[in-house]
Amino acid sequence: MDRKRVVIETLPMLLLCVLGGALAGSVLAGMERVLEMIPGLIIIVPAIIDMRGNISTALSSRLGSAFHLGLLHQGLTSDVGKENVKGSLVLGLFTSSLFPVFLFFISFILPFEITYELLGVIFLVSIFTGVTSGLILIILSFLIVATSIKFGVDPDNISGPVLTTAGDVFTLIILFAYANLFGWLIL
Repeated sequence: MDRKRVVIETLPMLLLCVLGGALAGSVLAGMERVLEMIPGLIIIVPAIIDMRGNISTALSSRLGSAFHLGLLHQGLTSDVGKENVKGSLVLGLFTSSLFPVFLFFISFILPFEITYELLGVIFLVSIFTGVTSGLILIILSFLIVATSIKFGVDPDNISGPVLTTAGDVFTLIILFAYANLFGWLIL
């Protein structure tokens, strides 16, 4: 592939990703009250954010490869689309449920106490955030791949950075919403 074409395709998306990263940082900064209300949540925030970005980026890479191989002609209704959606959802659910378990084990060395009630709230926040943001990013993955194909852009050039940034923004907003929703359980 021509280097000039790659730069032309990726540069505008990368500039948008910088703005998205700033937005994600602003959302995280606005979560201070919630993070104080639910001690320990800040420990799993980076893991949840990375998980969503990694899973959705891998999904878009598989979808891009399936398109290049001619296997994705029916979108979500194709067998490749369905299996990739199932795999992404299962992986997101599994990893989202592991974060609170790891938090429990490292809680013995933390400077604050993680009660079972608090751990339950963090578990709910983690699961609901992982599944909700996963569904949004699955749809976004298909949209990015379909749109880039429609406009003659290689989906592999733009889907990774866009989904990683979108994963950061959406996951933090959703995490904030669920933390506020379930936070009343420990008050």
